[in-house]
Amino acid sequence: MRRALILTLLVCALASVALAQAPAPSNVPPPPPAGVAPPPPAADATGAAPEAPPPAAPEATETAPADTQGARETPLDAEPFDVRVHRRLEEYNQRRAQREVEMNSYAEASGSDPGLERYADPRKVQVELKDELDREQTSEQLASDYAEQAREVLSKEQAVQDFIAKRRKTLDDLSKQNVNVNRQDLEVALANLARQPDSPEIQAQMRDLEQKLSEAERLEKDVPARQTRAQQEAAGAAEELAKLKELEQSYEKESKSFAADALSAHNNRLGLADRLEYYLVRAQAEDVLEQGRKATQSVQHLSASPAVDKTLNSSAPSPKSDADLEQLKNCIQQSGDVQACHEKARQTHLPDDGKPL
Repeated sequence: MRRALILTLLVCALASVALAQAPAPSNVPPPPPAGVAPPPPAADATGAAPEAPPPAAPEATETAPADTQGARETPLDAEPFDVRVHRRLEEYNQRRAQREVEMNSYAEASGSDPGLERYADPRKVQVELKDELDREQTSEQLASDYAEQAREVLSKEQAVQDFIAKRRKTLDDLSKQNVNVNRQDLEVALANLARQPDSPEIQAQMRDLEQKLSEAERLEKDVPARQTRAQQEAAGAAEELAKLKELEQSYEKESKSFAADALSAHNNRLGLADRLEYYLVRAQAEDVLEQGRKATQSVQHLSASPAVDKTLNSSAPSPKSDADLEQLKNCIQQSGDVQACHEKARQTHLPDDGKPL
């Protein structure tokens, strides 16, 4: 049972280590520099700009009804920025709360049974690995959201700058109109023509001067009001531009902060992967040590049988001399009884107590 648990832990640990060491996809575009408009989409071979791809459809869950025509989710592009950021953070906090519950369960299990600590520690590290991976991916998404919002604000800044430039040109044009129109000169010229003899040419010139004089009087009344309005609009736009620049800088700051959080989570995952590898190696070593302890506790050594000891402790028979062999040979030739001759030779070599040497 314990060996199967170790094998399962090994498979999970190797998968977690491989996941932690793999570089996470980074789709966070860097925020644009201040004062630079975002680049336009690249054109295709026909010279027309490619259409933006449609937003990916949300994945259906198990509890989702088959007919979603009447309840379609809001596309991500149509979701307001603040709502999208709030949703990402809320979903992340919910997932983290679930992981904290899992972590507490491992802590309670190891606290009630100290023998389970060696199994609870790597499980907790695996949960922490998932937590850091979720933090890294969510931070990258938020960094991308803030960078995209900064680009949108930058485009609004460009529009406000164009508006201010347009109002300044209007002020320049009004100033030139006010300078070029001299009402007193027109009145003097009209008075001089009135003293001339009446003729169709004089009447035409007088009508032309009267029209210019009327236009000059209208400009005298209209130009100051238009100048004041243009100055007020330009000043108000300049204030809005300053606020937009401040907002853009705030978005850029948040984007960089979330990018830093993503990098921090990635580095933490590498450290947790090392810690999980350590727990795995230690668990394997402890398992081998436990098996060795059990194998050495009840060791039964094998001893030799009493017969072996008796044989080894007895003296070896002394070798027969040449005279004994010659006597045995003569006995066998004379009597022909081999067994009796051997018995006679054995009795000859017995000591005084009658026991064999």
